[in-house]
Parts: sequence; C-alpha cells; structure tokens
Amino acid sequence: MARKTTRQHSQGEASRRTILDATLQIAGERGYVGTTMAKVTKASGLPASSVYWHFRNKDELLADALDHGYRRFADEQSLWLDHDPEAPLEDRVLRELRRTTRALDEDPDFWRMGLLLALETGPAVGSGPRERFLDVRERAIARLVSWWHAQLGATPGTAAHAHTLALLTVASTDGLFLAHQSDVQEDLGPLVQALARGLAAAARHLVADEPAPRRTGRRVPPVRLVVADPDSGREKLLRAAADVAAASGYDGAGIARICEQAGLPASSLYWHFKDKDDLLASAIEHSYQEWYVAQPAWLPPDPGTRWQDELRDHFAVSLRSLAERPLFLRLGHLLLLLRREQPPAARARFVGVRRQARLVQEQWFAQVLGPDALPGTADALGLLTMALSDGLFFSNQLDEPTWDVGVFTELLVTMLDAASSVPASEVGAS
Repeated sequence: MARKTTRQHSQGEASRRTILDATLQIAGERGYVGTTMAKVTKASGLPASSVYWHFRNKDELLADALDHGYRRFADEQSLWLDHDPEAPLEDRVLRELRRTTRALDEDPDFWRMGLLLALETGPAVGSGPRERFLDVRERAIARLVSWWHAQLGATPGTAAHAHTLALLTVASTDGLFLAHQSDVQEDLGPLVQALARGLAAAARHLVADEPAPRRTGRRVPPVRLVVADPDSGREKLLRAAADVAAASGYDGAGIARICEQAGLPASSLYWHFKDKDDLLASAIEHSYQEWYVAQPAWLPPDPGTRWQDELRDHFAVSLRSLAERPLFLRLGHLLLLLRREQPPAARARFVGVRRQARLVQEQWFAQVLGPDALPGTADALGLLTMALSDGLFFSNQLDEPTWDVGVFTELLVTMLDAASSVPASEVGAS
C-alpha cells in the first residue's frame, strides 16, 4: 500500500509540473489576460479535473507557475553565486552576465511572464500572480546583494552600495532581455561587454564616493506638444485608447470600451482609423511624440562642455519621465513581450519608434566621440543607453524602494563613460 501511495504521489507531482510548465509557456507568450484555464488544460494534455485538483483558479495557477519557474531557473543556472577574488571585477561581472544571457535564451518564459505582470495592472488582472512575482524578484535582488557584498568586501557603506548595484544589475539584465525580445537577430555580445565594464565602473564609483560634477546651468527641455484641436474626435479616440489600454492591456482594449471612453460611436473610430490595431499603433506613436518633445534634444555639447556632462543633464530629465509611465512604453513593451504568430501592427510601430530613438543616440555618440573612436563603439553605447532606460522603467514599476534619480543619473553616466573605452578586441565580439 505504501508503494502505491508513493507512486500516486509521484504521478501527482509529475502532473503538477506538467501543468506549471504549460502555464509558464502560455503566460510567457500571452500574458495574464491571454492565459485561460482552458488553454492550460489543452496545452498540458491533462483533463480539466486534474488541473482543478491542483489549482483552485487561474490566479493560484499563475502565482505557483512563477514560483516554479524561478526555482528551476535559479537551481539549474546557479547564477550570481561564484566569487573569485583573484579575477578582475569586470571579468567576474562579465562571466555572470554571459551565463545570465545563456539562461534567458534557454528558459525565458518566467522572466517574460513576470515583466508582463509589471505592465498588466488593470481591474481584470488578479493581484496574486503579481505579488508572487514581486516576492520572486525580491529573492533575486537579495542574491545579487549578497554577490555584490562579496565583491566589494569590507568597505564603508558596503551594504547600501551592494543594494544599489543589485538594483542596477537587475535593471541591466531586464534591459538585456528586452533587447533580445526586440530583435532576435541582434548581436548582444557588445551590449553584454559594455554592461560588464559599466557595472564594474559603477561599483568603483560608489566605493570611491566620488561627488557628482556641478554644472552652472542646465538646458531647459522643450515644452510639451501642443495639440491643434484637443477636442477633435481623433484626439479623443487616441486619449481613450491610451486610457483603456493602460488599464486592460492590448487584449482587453476592445473597440466598444474605447468608444465608450471617448464618448463617440464606432463609426467615428472607423472614420479615423482602419481598425483597433491601427488606433493603438497611432496611440503609441502619439504618446511617443508627446514624451519626446518634453525631453532634452540630443544636441552637440556646448563649446568647452564634456559629453559626459551633457549626458548627465539629459538623464536628469529623461529618467524622471520614466516614473510617469508613458503609454508608448507601457503598451509598447507589452506588445514587445507578447508572442503572436501574427504580431499586431502596433508592435511594429513601437519597434520602429525604438529603432529611430536608438539611431539618434548612436549618431550623437558618434559625433561626440569623434573619428578616433573605435568602430562599433557608438552603436554599443546607443544600445546600452536604451537597455538601461528599459530596465529602469521596469524597475520603477516593480522595486520598492525604487532607484534615486540623482544617484542613478550619475551611475549611468559612469557606465557609459567606461563603456566608451572598450578595447578594439572586444567591440563587436560575441
């Protein structure tokens, strides 16, 4: 009898793992709203009674799937545990980042699912899975704090510095993951190397307790975009689409809800836009334009001004804007992370916006670094700037306490300054 009971227990655990693995895959592709118990049942190949035997509802299932995914990820990969005091700090960081990159390639579902939960926060989204992901993320940050504490040794302020570096590291890896999701053909080798050099430089900067340089003046950002007719039907629909999508995500933003929010009939929507996808793509672009004109322009530094100082002024404004959770970042990242056989046009519009923004940054770095810069350096710095901004956007939604704008402005400038001197043998290497 004991043998039969043991066998039944083993079979039950195997069924539970099968259900959790199926849930991770579906939720990692479709998010909270797009995941249903019926889809999980079909993907697992088990009867519905088995799914409901193990899990009472969708929230409990998604929460346990996140925990299952993190435990498997952490146990199998053993990331951010090694400490080799003989190796240079940059080499230690690079080794861990490369291992993290390989792990994300092999098992990305729980990471993608967690980031989706940071974006899906409307009334249709249960709180249980998000709370579980926050717990998982706290454990991951605690592991990073321990790792950085070991690297810094017994220095003044080690505990505070280790926590700051842990937040910066998890933001960096989130940005690395999003860079991979944006374009699977992207060569992330230069980004990984730039991150390693930058994080090592950030650690040295914190330990040295270097004061931030003071500027006598700061460029004033342009005024916000002035809409010619804010009460026009088109503007009302764009604002309504932004509000509904922000609350319910892409799948939950139905035409009926958008029209109700705008106080307009569906015929008005189809007069201005081809369909829902065209409307949301336009809403992303509209939100980006509103955000972009409020940022400092990527202009050449004034005579006698170092490019690092100009960059510091830029980040002082742009990092604060991340806390406002602009729609083009919320909805755009949601579309970037969701996996669809036929991605919506709104996703392509967001990818296009990202490419244009990155091109502007790359051109700026190429100009300020001059002709003596090594080939590929400006491109690597542009990608690094975007990855760090992406990661800090998510950190602002998830981590408590969140990062300090002044401190992280200085750390980002330090990272980019260090990454600008990557040896030629490293630029473009995988």
